[in-house]
Amino acid sequence: MTPAATISLEVTGPVARMTFDRPDVLNAGNARFAAELGETVAAVAARLDVRVVVMTGAGRAFQTGVDLKALAAGELALPDLVRWEDAMTAIERMDKLFIAGINGHCIGGGLQLALVCDYRLAVDDALLSLPAVKECLIPSMALYRLPRLIGLARAKELILLGETITAREGERMGLVNRAVPRTDFAKALAETVERFVALPPVSAIASKRLSTRAFDLDFETFRQEMNAALAGCFTSDEHTRAMADIRSRQRS
Repeated sequence: MTPAATISLEVTGPVARMTFDRPDVLNAGNARFAAELGETVAAVAARLDVRVVVMTGAGRAFQTGVDLKALAAGELALPDLVRWEDAMTAIERMDKLFIAGINGHCIGGGLQLALVCDYRLAVDDALLSLPAVKECLIPSMALYRLPRLIGLARAKELILLGETITAREGERMGLVNRAVPRTDFAKALAETVERFVALPPVSAIASKRLSTRAFDLDFETFRQEMNAALAGCFTSDEHTRAMADIRSRQRS
């Protein structure tokens, strides 16, 4: 019998939904998960019709990092973790908008997955942490991404001490864009997806590309790339339609 997939992918129009699907272990990742994460991300990248990707978890967790039982048994090795990071880097660089629908515990590699998304919506009682240091590991490129998101002092606190915080606390420090009560989560996620789908792809993609690189380029190089992207917006059909809509509203 073929084992069940650890990640499911569903595409509806311009929206893809990636669901981490190992609910019996709170969606923790083993070697197969790491491989399927790369495969799923590649499949999403190949879908030119997809513009927005939602990541969420089956059951009561979003994703809780590495499967510690598999790690302790030697069934999850360094190459698997490198594969995991390769997939996250691809998400961060992809010309699609990613939303993390944090429906529950978001721990370790799960929080790392959320960090590479463009927007993080969470149930307010979801628990977030990066416990890698306590396991004599390091939290991959969260070491690079987290200080840029919330500042060095708070990032070091979360990374070094592995403290667990709620999504509501994460919202206060800028780690989560929005935390909502569990009863409001499904509606809030659907509304968030609609807002992202409504964005003009040319300007949204250019803005994602540039803001992702904001800490990596010097000012003049960044400005040159911004000017090129802005010129692309001006000459796009999407800009023409947006200006026509504005003129139409002014006449009415």
